[in-house]
Amino acid sequence: MDHARRDLASASKSWVDTTSKFVQHNAPKVSVTIDETLGKTSETFKHTMNNIDSGTKTQQVKLLRAYKSFLSKQVAVIEKRLDRLKE
Repeated sequence: MDHARRDLASASKSWVDTTSKFVQHNAPKVSVTIDETLGKTSETFKHTMNNIDSGTKTQQVKLLRAYKSFLSKQVAVIEKRLDRLKE
């Protein structure tokens, strides 16, 4: 679990860095907002994973499934917005 959390954190940081660079190059004003949001999101993710780690195995499974569902819903919203922009 700890290894997976570190991998997720590393992937999140990489995504934050890549997205940040792209936005900074293309839209400086938007960049500040996205940087702040991604930073806060990354911190929230770390905090959430640390809280989950403190539970029993059964609690961890339940919390991770709930968190996955929450994140999946966010991804679905993003996909819909991307689809609208492609039209």
